[in-house]
Amino acid sequence: IASIMNRVRDLKNKYRNEDSITDELNCTKILADTTDNSGTVNQIMMTTNNPEDWLCFLLRLEKKGIPQVDVSLLNRLIGRYSQAVTALPAEKHSQDESYARILVRFAELKALQDPEEARDQFHLARLNCKKFAFVHVAFAQFELSQ
Repeated sequence: IASIMNRVRDLKNKYRNEDSITDELNCTKILADTTDNSGTVNQIMMTTNNPEDWLCFLLRLEKKGIPQVDVSLLNRLIGRYSQAVTALPAEKHSQDESYARILVRFAELKALQDPEEARDQFHLARLNCKKFAFVHVAFAQFELSQ
């Protein structure tokens, strides 16, 4: 029994590691350029141009600092989120959760700079991604904070 349990544990660890490696590879194959990320953005736009890849890229970019404190990071993030929103047509992606998360996070970042522009972005998110409750909750939280 102990031998079987050890084998099961080994298999679980093996597959867990393979899953995390696969997830990591899926995310990092898109993230080859770590300097200004223009190569990464071009690669996403020219190959897949899907919300999942954009969201993965943007979340990785956010991990490089704290946008509430680092103004240059905030500006870079807003620029990249803006590129993502522009590159992803709402007609095609409005039913995609990753697209909705991009719109919401873009609006949240805009709120740090300009609440009126953030409000417009939240309205855009609510208009295009009506079926996702977190979009409406994020807007309500924004309104409450204002």
